This record gives sequence, C-alpha cells and structure tokens, in this order.
Amino acid sequence: MKCIFNCLLVSILTLTGCSKDIDELTIDSISDEPIVLIKTTIRGIVTDEAGEFVPNALVTVNGQTRQSDSRGLFSFKNINVNKSGNIVEARSSEFFTGIVHSNFSPEGNSFVRINMVNKGDPETIQSGDGATYTNPQGVLIDIPAGAIRRQNGAEYNGPVSVYSRWLDPVDPAVGGLMPGALTSTDEGGNPLALATYGMVALELETATGERLFLRDGEFIDLEIPIPTELENTAPDEIPLWRFDTDEEEWLLEGACLKSGGSYKCKVSSGGYWNCDIPLEAICLSGQFFYADSTAVAYQKVIIEDLTDNFIYWGFTDSLGFFCGSVPRGALLLLTLKDQCDSTLYEMEIGPYSDDFLLDTIYLNEISDLFNINLTGTVAHCITTDILDGHLAVRYPGNLFIIPFEDGGFNVNLELICVAFPEMEIRSYSNSQPQTTPAIIHDEFTDLDLGSQMTCEELPDFFNLTIEGVDYWTAPTKYFFKNNQTTDWLVLEGFSGKGKFQIDIRAYDGIGTYNNSIFLKVVNADTQFPIYPLLDIASPDLSIEIIEDDGTFIVGTYSGVRNNTDGTQTPFNGDFKIKRTP
Repeated sequence: MKCIFNCLLVSILTLTGCSKDIDELTIDSISDEPIVLIKTTIRGIVTDEAGEFVPNALVTVNGQTRQSDSRGLFSFKNINVNKSGNIVEARSSEFFTGIVHSNFSPEGNSFVRINMVNKGDPETIQSGDGATYTNPQGVLIDIPAGAIRRQNGAEYNGPVSVYSRWLDPVDPAVGGLMPGALTSTDEGGNPLALATYGMVALELETATGERLFLRDGEFIDLEIPIPTELENTAPDEIPLWRFDTDEEEWLLEGACLKSGGSYKCKVSSGGYWNCDIPLEAICLSGQFFYADSTAVAYQKVIIEDLTDNFIYWGFTDSLGFFCGSVPRGALLLLTLKDQCDSTLYEMEIGPYSDDFLLDTIYLNEISDLFNINLTGTVAHCITTDILDGHLAVRYPGNLFIIPFEDGGFNVNLELICVAFPEMEIRSYSNSQPQTTPAIIHDEFTDLDLGSQMTCEELPDFFNLTIEGVDYWTAPTKYFFKNNQTTDWLVLEGFSGKGKFQIDIRAYDGIGTYNNSIFLKVVNADTQFPIYPLLDIASPDLSIEIIEDDGTFIVGTYSGVRNNTDGTQTPFNGDFKIKRTP
C-alpha cells in the first residue's frame, strides 16, 4: 500500500530553478491561527498517465490561473501562497481535475508535477431512469432515478455522461494520480496520515460538458473493489473521505461497509472519494546539503514505514528542504535518490512521538546539473511518407519518452545526478513496428544523431490484438515494485500514444498465471482513443511466462474485456520486456 509524503512534487527532467527572496504577510483568519502568506515562484508541468504533456490545461494556485503551454509547462512568478502549503490544480476537459499539494519553505522556489487521470469513455444514462452498471475497473455504480440537478438547483431530466475511474491503492502510480496528499485532521485539529484501501474519481456532465450535481438528500451507491492483497487487513467498516478543494485536504464523509471483495459506500457528489484508515501523524522535516554547503535541490526523498509497509515520498525544494506527515511511532527508513536513481543517503530513523526536525544532513557526494540537447531526423526504412513517432532515452532508473512529428526532434534534457549516466537512445515509428539502431551516449555533450532510419525489428515489445486490430508499444521495461515483497512484477510498454502495463503480484518465474494479475492500457493526451482502453483483472486474464533470463521476460497473454452492454470481447498478445537498468 502506498501513501504520499506531503511535500512538493517537481518535474524531474525539464525544469531548473533559481533563488528568490520571499516576503511574508500575515492576514486575519477566522481560524485559531493566522494565515501567513509568502511571495514565491512556482513552476511546473502537467502530464497524463502515460507521461505525455497536457497542453492548454488551466492551472490554478490560490485563485490565480495560468495555462500550460505545448509542453505542459506553466509558471507563477511572485505569487502569494499560504506558507503552510497550497494545492495546485489543473483542469482539462478530457481529464479528471489534477491536484497536488505543495509546501513552501522560506526563500525556496517550488516545482510541481501534476499527473492527470484520463476520463476515458463515459457511461451515458437518462437522468429520469437512473442506472446500475459496473465500470471497466470493477466499480459498481447505482444512480437513482430523478436524482440529478443543474448547478442552479433546477431539476435535470436529460442524458447524463457519467465518468468514473477506480484508483488502485496498490498501483505504484497511484501516488502521482490521486489529489493532494493523503492527510487530514481529526476533530481536535491534530494531523492524520491516511492509509488508502481504494479511491474513485466520479464526474457527472451533460453532453456539452456542463457539470451536474445530485439533489439534496440523494446518494449514488458505489461498490469499490478491495485488491486481493489487502483483503485480509481490510476492516469490516472503514471511514469514507472526500477531497475538498476549499479545505485542501480529505474530509470525513461517513463510512463504507465491507461486502465480499468490495466496500459499499454512499456518495453525495462527484469528485474524489477515498476509503482510508486514519493514522496519528507527526510532521517530519529536514534539509540536505552537499559537503560544500550548497543545497541538495529537487532530489527524491523516500520515507518507508518499516512497521506497516507504507511509502511516503516527495522532493526537496531549491534549498534542500523537505517536510511532510508520516505515521506517529513508526520506525522509518529515510532514502534520498538523485534523478539517475543513485542512492545519495540512507538511514533508519524514528520512531517519533511528536513533530520532528532532523539535524541538517550533509552528503559526501555532489550532484551536478546536466543539460544536453538531442537533435536528429528520422525516416522509414522503405516508404517515403513523413514519419511520426517517439524518441526513447533509457538510463539507470528511467525511461524517457518524447513524441515527435514531421520526422524530426530537437529536445533539451535536464537532470541532476552525481555523474552523467550512460544513455541508450532509439527512435520509433508510430505506423510500423520498427526502430533505429541503438546509440550509446555517455559523455556530457550535446548530441546530433543525424539522419536515422527505422530499419530494425523491435528488440523488445509489448503487443496487443483485439477485434482483429494489432497494436504495439516499444520500448519496454520491467521492475519489481518498491516497498513490496520482491514477487510483485510490473511489465510496461511505452509509446508516444500511450502505455501498456501488466502486474503479476505473485511472480515465480516461468509458468502460467491466472490469479492476482492485471492488464491496463492507457492512452496519452488524445481527443479520441488510439489504443483500446482496457483495465482487466483476473480471472478474465491469463498470462504465460515463457522465458526469464534476468534481462528479458518473454510471454503471452489472453483474456476478455467485459463491455458495458454485457457482451465480451476477446483479446490476446505477446511481449518481450527489458529489465529497468
């Protein structure tokens, strides 16, 4: 299970920062404590689940708005924010609202990364009739007849587009997709850390995108799946929380009851809803410096709860500072990693009974900023049509995908690492399963790849066939999920159009798997799906691993998609997945 360290999130590859003084302003508040505003600069990036840029998203911080550019970038200069933290919110019509929480330290600039959840295709119902159905991720949704209203309170009797999405609490990516941080406060105002057992994003709209609401006293019934590996620890009754953008935290809204492998809940509106156990929390903070007393900026901080197997994570700010809520009384493992996946620092800490500021931590090694430019042109091996595709840059712990059009690219990469990593660079075609030869680049210099041709067969791939159509992604990577037993395997295939992913949660090498397995197909930021949207769990899925030599995992899979009209669509595929370097 994964919780999120309540700290600022930053763009890893595309942004750098500069120092600026921060002024403070104290204003009156109806709460017990005054609100302290500070003036700072916030920069960030908006991406979708596949890591593709989301352009033209409306980004809001403390009432001020900006629009993301063609690369998903945005910035707020000299903006007043709450010193104790603010949410940064992004809206785009094809996505559920993206929300992250950012903390601010004196004189430090902040960077955030907002990963937006694709809405997918809606279920269309008639308001006057209501409906009961199960969405593609297994959430049962029961909307009563005549329960929908417009924002002004008027009754609405037309067609309703119902968008819904289950966020798997044990998915490694859930931390980047859920809103804010998994924190709240109890009745006495004391901080709580939340341990999630599943959440749902839900929106009701007209065909033209107008938001719809529930009438007072009406509820939508949800049955939220409990992942198999959490069923033994899932309580019979669990608190239900709703993320409130005004309060900027999760608010308690009732309780859900366990029924078989699901939680039955009643929700009173759209938005994000969450089944969580509250844990007493303390605020943990600290600051990292290099040996030469310069700040360790924008590096990943991981706090692992060694008692209950939760992970909390975030990034240092421009002054090397981090802060966040972690469970009270837990033994913790603190790890700092650079952007090339090298461990800079690791130590067991705690347990702590109260808020705790760690002594300043000095590192022996010093990271550098590496900024390189990659340029080149790409053509098909045989045909003469203009190629569109994606550039893949693979280096330790990372696989960076950059879509391009018109047969060329000009890309700047920025990363902060102890040493410049060895990179493997390839270009891929969107229209043919072919790639250019691999180029190894291990020097800190700009690189002109010249004219390349996609003449090679894919050395690794993730293929899918459904309804007589073949789809593929490449390159690929596999890894064993962090903070879990090492038998949880994640297989991924990437492209500029989206991502394929298979989870095998009880992996034991070569053999056939029919339990605790999941397939997900995610599209990039496109108006219409290019890949068939799939989110399939066993027993509708079967996987056979044919080969595992420690570098590649080779196998096949097959299953059925349960359609919303009650029919089923079979699919199958094969893969050759490369280990993460």
